[in-house]
Amino acid sequence: NGSRELHAGRARLCHRAFISYTWYFLSQIAFMASLATHFTNENSGIIFSSVETNIGNVYDIMTGRFRAPVTGVYFFAFSMMKHEDVEEVYVYLMHNGNTVITLHSYEVKGKPDTSGNSAVLKLVKDDEVWVRMGTGALHGDHQRFCSFSGFLLFER
Repeated sequence: NGSRELHAGRARLCHRAFISYTWYFLSQIAFMASLATHFTNENSGIIFSSVETNIGNVYDIMTGRFRAPVTGVYFFAFSMMKHEDVEEVYVYLMHNGNTVITLHSYEVKGKPDTSGNSAVLKLVKDDEVWVRMGTGALHGDHQRFCSFSGFLLFER
């Protein structure tokens, strides 16, 4: 009976050590970037040039794209403020060139409007995710009305 308790105790200790070891070595991946200036380049990738967080160096400030360093499930969010010079804006969350989510914002000229959206995506290593401007114009400044962020939920 004592041998069985000793074995059970060792098993619990090994299980805790494995969990601690696994948790410690999970990839740390997170980024958050915002639009510092107005953006009017229709049908192109949006470059969020003000990077607040880039853990794992996963967001490329030159292309505006996130590249998955590991296969896993990721969470992404983006928010936009329509520039007051346009009536409507279409913005798309892209995954390897395919539209995942569409964001549409409408308000009469002279008035801004905000919208946001999010997604949970299964990515494989080196997949890319970015935000693409469809039509319209976005408001950008130090208040970070337009932002793009993401992080790893878990590896697969």
